Amino acid sequence: MRGLTFLAAITLVSAFALAGSAGAAAPGYEAAYVSGNTVTINAIEVHQNANVLAHATADFYLVVYPRDQTLWPSTPQCDPCDHDGQGIDFIDFHDHVLDSVPSDPGHGEFSPLWHVFAIIPLPNKEAEYASHLPVKSEADAEALVTSGLAVEVDLNFYFLCSVVNANAAS
Repeated sequence: MRGLTFLAAITLVSAFALAGSAGAAAPGYEAAYVSGNTVTINAIEVHQNANVLAHATADFYLVVYPRDQTLWPSTPQCDPCDHDGQGIDFIDFHDHVLDSVPSDPGHGEFSPLWHVFAIIPLPNKEAEYASHLPVKSEADAEALVTSGLAVEVDLNFYFLCSVVNANAAS
């Protein structure tokens, strides 16, 4: 996070949550990883309410890529995606990781109400962090945090999201 203190990075990520709380928007279609597979999701921003956030049981991870693009082993799914509408910054280069998808016969943890967490590389750990990219599962995202290479930031933000057919965005 060259040129940016870790506290400033956390502040920027927190701003993401605040910027997204303004109101509903049309669904967007993007790629996401779940259990090693790539899926297409649609995301619908909704008005933020702390009571509803408590019921967002599905975890959605924004796995942020290091600022130094020479460390990237591949191009992130968002290259960039300005979700917060504040202009391009380091958090706009990331992958999406879901903790679950609808299962048959439906006994999984999938929920259309997603709670967003950012996984951010720790200062001076970017090269080792980048060696684990792309992160394609919840277990791998949590392993980065457990290993001390990253921090997980609860954005206190939620949205509606479905896993859809890859042709839905066409």
